[in-house]
Amino acid sequence: SDKRALVPAILIVDLPQVLRASKAGKGVQAALGQESQAYSKEVARQEDELQRMRSDLERQRTVLSANAYDAKAKAFQLHLKELDTAVQAKRQAMQKAYYDAMSKIETATRDIIAGLAKERGANLVMLKQAVILSPDASDVTTEVLARLDKNLAAVSITIPKTESSAPARCERHEKSSKSSSPAQKFNMDQ
Repeated sequence: SDKRALVPAILIVDLPQVLRASKAGKGVQAALGQESQAYSKEVARQEDELQRMRSDLERQRTVLSANAYDAKAKAFQLHLKELDTAVQAKRQAMQKAYYDAMSKIETATRDIIAGLAKERGANLVMLKQAVILSPDASDVTTEVLARLDKNLAAVSITIPKTESSAPARCERHEKSSKSSSPAQKFNMDQ
């Protein structure tokens, strides 16, 4: 009977497929896709504005004093840097939101797999991608997906606001600069 205990009862599951094809997984991808499109439009608008600023600056080069031109050129560079920082922060925020949401789905999926293994008397569950040959194994991907869709149809996605606070950063550093809001602090740290 000791030998029998060592014989694995195997279930196989395609976890990436479950995460991708689940209602919750599709919902996460769709929500982030919409957020990404909306943000891309906003960035394009800001880039157009920066292009106009650059053109204006070039036109004014001959009529401005060297000091005035340098000041405007520095302001332009600051706006450019702020946009780049904001875009990087937003990208990181979206990646984190995706990771957090998919982690919730994966946790729920693993609980379902554990329950299914117990029901089927399986003592080993393998990822389909790791299996080369196992004729006795039972692929439970479809069942896991069906249970996940029933138990967790959607996951809330939280994307922190990452809009730059350009006016506050362009002003002189006065007493108010010490009391930066968490949103500003988040921006600066990214």
